[in-house]
Amino acid sequence: MDAQYVREPKRMDRGVFGTALKQFREERRVSQSKLAERAGFDHSYVSRLESGARTPTRDAVTQLAGALQLDGSGQDSLLAAAGFLPKEVSSLLSTEPEISDLLHLLHNEAVPVEVREILRAQLRLLAEQARFTFPHAAGVAA
Repeated sequence: MDAQYVREPKRMDRGVFGTALKQFREERRVSQSKLAERAGFDHSYVSRLESGARTPTRDAVTQLAGALQLDGSGQDSLLAAAGFLPKEVSSLLSTEPEISDLLHLLHNEAVPVEVREILRAQLRLLAEQARFTFPHAAGVAA
């Protein structure tokens, strides 16, 4: 997905990131000190991230994911937990295969431009109808 069309979401609760970071760290049996050392941070920084006392930058999340040797999906999960868009937006759609399929169709140059434009128009209409039908639904952007 082109960066010019993607907006960063509102930052999430710090506890969500801290919980995700701790889970990834513990699954790999890595101490806070060892993770901090691998990522190039002070031990207290990792501790404050996990407790929710600090909010990470996108670069810090990427460094931590690298230090934990997370695969692309794991890194994207950690970025999303911190309130950042992942590198591969479609990874957030793993439970929504229809949306993922549409994204691939919309970016597939083998699909004629006219067909992609029709799909976009239909999606806009569906979104408009959803906003009209459920005006107070959380997360439904105008």
